[in-house]
Amino acid sequence: MDPSTGIHIPGPRLLLRPLRPEEIDAEWQAMVDADPMAIPELPDEGEFRARLARSGEMRDGWLDLGITLEDRLLGRIQTFVPPNQDLPPGTYWMGIGLREAVRGQGHGREALAVFTDWLFEHAGAEIVEAPTDPENRPMRAVFEHVGWREIETFTDFERPWVMYRATRARWLAARG
Repeated sequence: MDPSTGIHIPGPRLLLRPLRPEEIDAEWQAMVDADPMAIPELPDEGEFRARLARSGEMRDGWLDLGITLEDRLLGRIQTFVPPNQDLPPGTYWMGIGLREAVRGQGHGREALAVFTDWLFEHAGAEIVEAPTDPENRPMRAVFEHVGWREIETFTDFERPWVMYRATRARWLAARG
């Protein structure tokens, strides 16, 4: 997909935009180097690269966008469908990953908030959920700061996860 087309979501400082072809190698390397706390298992490289080539296009519940500041790629945010599960209509699962050097600067909070807004306002979302490792205190703080709620713990990929959720009614009421 041409990165000048596709979904672009502006925030106060950040722009969520389609990845450029020349950025896909770095995104694959970020997956390879990811802390095991962040991802349950490494995806198939070919499928991952093909998915990122469609960045900026919502397809079957999947949407990948780069998180940028002044056109510098800081990481990636996505919706996805968990393996071996069907999500109810209007339900999206989300993931986010920032480069280590830019963490702790509010970029994750902003990206999560503007992406959540967009999903409720433009993608017909009723529920947006995201799993995280119970020990990932910074991510849990981001969810709580922007108004998501912890709803459950569960085991998948032979490890524990904490699920956070934002619902359309609560999100829009909080946004006034």
